[in-house]
Amino acid sequence: MQVKSFAIWANAEKKQVPALVKSTLKWATENNLKVHLADRLKSINIDEDVLYFSTQNPPEVDFLLCLGGDGTLISGVRIFSNPSVPVLGVHLGGLGFLAQITPEVLIEKLDSLNNGQFEIQDRLVLSAEISGENELFYAINDFVVQNETSFRVTSLSLFIDNQHVSDYKSDGIIISTPTGSTAYSLSSGGPIVQPDVFSIIITPIAPHSLTSRPLVLPSDVEVEFRFSEESEENLKLIVDGQNIINFNKNSTVKLSQAKHHLKFITFKDYNYYETLKNKMVWGKRGS
Repeated sequence: MQVKSFAIWANAEKKQVPALVKSTLKWATENNLKVHLADRLKSINIDEDVLYFSTQNPPEVDFLLCLGGDGTLISGVRIFSNPSVPVLGVHLGGLGFLAQITPEVLIEKLDSLNNGQFEIQDRLVLSAEISGENELFYAINDFVVQNETSFRVTSLSLFIDNQHVSDYKSDGIIISTPTGSTAYSLSSGGPIVQPDVFSIIITPIAPHSLTSRPLVLPSDVEVEFRFSEESEENLKLIVDGQNIINFNKNSTVKLSQAKHHLKFITFKDYNYYETLKNKMVWGKRGS
């Protein structure tokens, strides 16, 4: 990939963002690259003329630079998902797993990217369809099925490739990608799955049976949830913790692997296991 242009998506409320945006713009000018800034960054005092874009009209670029935590990266990728644009994440949040580099090495990694010294890692994206709706929804981390009233028990049946697997009574159920296995699914007792192991993870939230355990499925199956008479009337599908779609118990929810993948820009010195050890504080005794 010969880089000619890129876009910057960032959380403008992060105190490091203005300085990082300015240093990135300076680097882009020195390397004759065109930069598009999200219009949410207009509050940053920039001396030179820049191109701004809205979420409804993203530009055609060679890659997306995201400055912020996991939530910022997810929202940015969603904007540039059709077609999928490779993303480089700079970690400015707390406990985050998605962004792979830190502000201290940003310019160094941009140099590597500009020189072609990088790799593209494909990651699974999930799609969901609610019966009666004419829209597909996409998740990078996870979908969650719950009652519209969150403190009520969710009753549902799980089918895989149209075969009944189990009935659940729980606070809800998480359908996660490997990328999202270290997010809500992990907090609910789900397994950690390496991001390049394409699979679908089903994790019940606080199930009312000790025999209800997480499932790891092949990525090519179709997952379906159906709801019985004892289910609550109104339910919701939560997409990556950011968007909520309401539906009723007469609907079904089908999920499968999306046709497009998430494309992560990564470098040879990135070590996934080192990230796990640091984020999970493995190998260290409690104080």
